Order: sequence, then C-alpha cells, then structure tokens
Amino acid sequence: MSDIRILISCSPGEVRIAELSDGELTGLTLHRDGQETLVGDIYLGRVEAVIHNLQAAFVDIGLERSGYLALAEVRPRDATDDAIGDYLNEGDAVVVQVTRDPEAGKGAKLTARPVLSGRDLVFTPGQPGISISRRIADAEERDRLAAVMEGQDDAAGGFILRTAAEAAEDDDLLAEAERLRAEWSVIDDRRGAAKAPAVLRRDLEPACRILREQGGVDLGAVVVDDAEVCARVKAFAAEQMPDIADLIRAHKDEAGVFEAEGVEEMIDQATAAKVRLPSGANIIIDETSSLTAIDVNSAGAAGGGNRERGAFEVNDEAAREIAHQIQLRNLSGLLVIDFITMRDKRYQEQVLETLRQALANDPCHPFVGGFTRFGLVELTRRRQGASLTEIIFGGPAAAVPTPLSTALEALRAVVREASASAAPGLVLAAHSAVIETLEGAAAAARETAARKLGGGLELVADDRLARDSFEVRPATGDTP
Repeated sequence: MSDIRILISCSPGEVRIAELSDGELTGLTLHRDGQETLVGDIYLGRVEAVIHNLQAAFVDIGLERSGYLALAEVRPRDATDDAIGDYLNEGDAVVVQVTRDPEAGKGAKLTARPVLSGRDLVFTPGQPGISISRRIADAEERDRLAAVMEGQDDAAGGFILRTAAEAAEDDDLLAEAERLRAEWSVIDDRRGAAKAPAVLRRDLEPACRILREQGGVDLGAVVVDDAEVCARVKAFAAEQMPDIADLIRAHKDEAGVFEAEGVEEMIDQATAAKVRLPSGANIIIDETSSLTAIDVNSAGAAGGGNRERGAFEVNDEAAREIAHQIQLRNLSGLLVIDFITMRDKRYQEQVLETLRQALANDPCHPFVGGFTRFGLVELTRRRQGASLTEIIFGGPAAAVPTPLSTALEALRAVVREASASAAPGLVLAAHSAVIETLEGAAAAARETAARKLGGGLELVADDRLARDSFEVRPATGDTP
C-alpha cells in the first residue's frame, strides 16, 4: 500500500497538480488559463459535412475548428457492414463528447457515445449493461458488485464499475448510480431546449477532477494552497466522496505548496533529458515531432561479472523507470526504446513483461511490441493532451521554456515576494518576449497577481536578461 498525496498549487494564470506516491512524483498536470482541456465536455453539435471516403463526419460544436467524429464513435457496438451515412446526414444535430483536445490545426476528436464519470461508476447513456473493471480480480468481489448493480441498467443506459468500486459500500454505489442518472436527465433536458452548436455540460474543474479520477484509493492527503479552490474541493468531496473530505486541507505557509514540498525541483528533473537510475545506469529521453527515442546506458553499472546478466539487471531496472517517465511526462504516439543488447531470449521476455506490468494501469492504454530485428522495442501510447515538454518548452526541440512559462513562473515569484515584503509595489524585469506575454496572453494572470499585491506591479523589458530569467524587486518610484 502506497501513501498517495495530491498537491494542488494555484497561482495567477495556472493550476498545477502533483501526485506523489511515497514521496516520488508520479503524476503532474498543468492547467493554464486559455488552454483549458475540453475532454469530457458534452455538446449539442451540428453535422457540417459527412466524408464518405473517410467514414467520418465533421461536427460544429462552436469552436474555431469543427470536431472529427469517426464511424467507430457513432455506430452501435454490435453493428457491421455499415457506413457513416447510415447514421448521420449534413445538418443533423448530434450529442457528442470531446475525447481529445484540438491540436496542431486539427479539431477536437469526438464520440457520439458520451459517458458520465463518477468516483466508482461510469454511466453509459443509451448503452444498457453492467460491466466491471478487469482490474478487480477477486471473483467474490466481482460477484458482489454484480449483485449490487443488478437491475440498475435499462434502456436509458448502463454502468461500468471502475477499479475504485472495489470494496465500495452497496449504498454508496446505488446512490452514485442515481446521481449520475439524474445528471444525465438534466443534460437531456438542456438538449431539448438548445440550438446547435451549444454546450450541454462542462466537466469538473481540474482540482475536483483529479480526486474523481484518483478515486481516493490509498489517498493520504490533499493539500491546496488557495483558500477558494480548497473550499470548492471540500464541497465536492463532501457531496461525492465524503470519506476523504477530512483529508483535504489548506496550505497556509507563505511559500506555495510545491515549493514547500520540493516539487519544483522534481519538475526540473521531470523535464531533463537524462534520468539517473539507482544502479548508476541512466536513460536518455529524446522527444521529436515524429517519435520519442529512449536510450538505456549502463554507465558502467553492467560492467562486471556476467555481462548478459548485468545487462538484464540494468534493462529490468530501466523498464520500470521508463514506464514511470512515460506517464509522468505524458509521452505519446510512437516510442522506441534502445535497451542494452541482450542475446538471451529469456531475458528479453522478462524485460518486456516488466515494462508491460509497469504500464498496466496507464489509462492511455500503451501497446508494447516485442524486440525488433534491430534489438529495439517499440510501443505506442494514445495521445491525451500535450506532453510536459510541449507545455513548458513549446516543443521537443526548444532549449528554454516558452515566454508564457517564464511569465507564469515570474508571477509566482511576484506573489511570493509580496507575501514576504512590505514594499508598496514591485518591479518585474524580464526579457521583452516575456513582458509582451504579460501584456498580452497572460494579461489576466498579471492583473490577478497585481490584485494579490494590493499595490502596483511595474513591468520592465530588459533584453540583457535571458529569455527564461527575470528579476523581482521593490519599486522605488524611479524609472529603471
């Protein structure tokens, strides 16, 4: 049993959420104003075009680009020998849910089979049936859950029991089933009154969503460094996860919760190309636009004794860390791993099994192939949002954080300085690209920081400073 702590850091323009297991950073998400995820949101869309050669449709949901709806996301699960035109025509109104955010000139990816997620259950409107997560392995527990949920599905929809449902109280499961049905009824009513394109339902804010998805399993504490967000998280937990409500507390120190808990240093390590392993070996992670290459280096760790056995031990250790880094950095698409050469097929299979087991609980469902003829291991992972490197640096080839990343970091420093200083105002000096961002894309975040100061915040462009650095100092009234 691990001790899981969720730390929620709120600062002007950004909410950062870290998940720590036994003190190790296992999950990190960054939510920036203006870049909010749409995944989980439900819309009433209007079919703009049906593309028969693609077996897909483009659906207007009110965004800059139309969403993409494939045949597989429209057809009933048991249908065969069908076509997109059997279900959709241009001009039709259709209820859809976003499964992937718009990116790189592409519209959002959609499904016409929306679901509503709860802590223990997922409601599947229009899809009767009860299914249980395969991760619940105990046969008696599966029988109990099936008995509790018997008769809960009907023509209006069915339920999937999530892993968190294991050992859940009968009454809690039934209460959540009723709540999810009622929530869908509200959405259905909105659909009847709406004109496409229209938003029917926004998903939870990030701080509450992380609790729902985590499910409270092995949860030791939830620490939030913003009073208003903490109050909303507590209210959400009191209604939907009352057994963890007492685990939620506010962080009241002047230093933010990430700084106090050492998470800032962990983030730096999570974006570094080289990751050191306890044995002395290391792995090198190289993101490119087409794939991610991961190289395992012994660095002398496998130099003594039986070479083949030594290579296996380093590779087995690396496989666990690679799985951790893939999920922490949210790497996706095609990934290629160059393990230290092993000729023994038994060792190769053991390393593959270690990697598969370490990725078994990844919600993005990675697929691990075998060793290729060139001794490489290929795997694919479903894309769900930008990688950590893309968010902070803007792309795999970038060497320094984006002006937005630096601007938001600078505003966190401004708020910290304001808490520790009695100065009536502060000066923030940074490279002109960062100042332009603070006056443009991050203007709302800058205004939030200024309000927290209770005084003035003066911006000074200084191109003598590096693009990823800044200075915060008390205002003197003199023009620098």
